[in-house]
Amino acid sequence: MNLIFDTVASLLRGVVKLVLLVFAAVFALSVLLAGLLVVIVLVLRFLVTGRKPAVVTTFARFNQTAQQFRPGFRPGASGGSHTNSADIVDVEAHEVRSVLSAPTPSKTTD
Repeated sequence: MNLIFDTVASLLRGVVKLVLLVFAAVFALSVLLAGLLVVIVLVLRFLVTGRKPAVVTTFARFNQTAQQFRPGFRPGASGGSHTNSADIVDVEAHEVRSVLSAPTPSKTTD
């Protein structure tokens, strides 16, 4: 009797595993199909309207803003060119006395 119950139990476990595997495969394929449909709709909308999807513009702005935090970033420099140290000119600082000794404008109150 015990042999029959073990056989039926293992058979039922196999059937349940098979059913769960089929459900998981159907769910995964439906999620992939839904994602594919969303991408197709966005591409068609882009082609018809000429406007890029918000996701593309958001990530483009993010990359543009994050560029300043990358190593080697210099404001005003072009993105791909690196300058040699021979191109850098050092300037000697000097004090401008006319600005230091100039009278300060008086503050008037109205």
